[in-house]
Amino acid sequence: MLSNLLVTKQKVVLVIDELNRERIAPKFIGSLLHEQGQGAETIKTLPTGISLKHVATFEALIAECANQNNNNTPAGETGDLDAGTPGSGSGKPTGFNVILPTLADLLCYQSPAFIFGFLNRLRRSEHVRRVFLWASPQHLQHPHADYILAGCEYLAELVLRLETDKLLSLISRKPGGGVTNRRFACQVSKTQFQVTPLDEGLPAGVSPKQPTPEAEQTPEPASSTFKIELDEDEMVARNALTLPYERTSEPTEGNIIYTPDADDDFDEEDPDEDLCI
Repeated sequence: MLSNLLVTKQKVVLVIDELNRERIAPKFIGSLLHEQGQGAETIKTLPTGISLKHVATFEALIAECANQNNNNTPAGETGDLDAGTPGSGSGKPTGFNVILPTLADLLCYQSPAFIFGFLNRLRRSEHVRRVFLWASPQHLQHPHADYILAGCEYLAELVLRLETDKLLSLISRKPGGGVTNRRFACQVSKTQFQVTPLDEGLPAGVSPKQPTPEAEQTPEPASSTFKIELDEDEMVARNALTLPYERTSEPTEGNIIYTPDADDDFDEEDPDEDLCI
């Protein structure tokens, strides 16, 4: 199910909708959370409309998450191994799932800088477990819409792109810096949103074509400039080659012949005679 891919430990989830289905965004995200055992008491939303014009609306959401999270522990998260459950005695708050209005609605009332700052505050808040933001590129009327969407992708740890009715992609960023990019075939039923992984454009049940043994033994093309094998003539030439360190010379007997120069002074007398030794 798609909920297994979206409701994870990644905190900021961005849904890029190429199909213009913004009207179903809150219900769609809510159903994914319910599939993973997230009750209504764990979900917080911002009011839509003119109230988004006031900064107090955003501050109230953060304050509400902090106050309620300190007073009582929300329902446990069955999808997470580190989550506490009611009555388990762990006493560890699990945080809230925040579903934001669509990016198009937010841009109608607030500047991009404010939206980025608010997203960052939610991401850093210990009282928020997950943040969901829905964006339809065709509905973004801002002159710098492409850059704003790219900024949201930068802040998000999980990016789901609904490409077509039957195809979606998922980019996941891990805390250690690793990034995975996967594609899925999707099928929507009345009760579930089924996804099937794609392997290099092929369905998961279809394995890519395996190379035959004959193909593995195919020699390199003639245009290749690198060759390891030697033919018979080359082997003979290599064995007949004598390397410099292998060359030897027969020992011969010789005499040293010295021819004195005209300036040479050979004194046969004792050179230390005047030292009185």
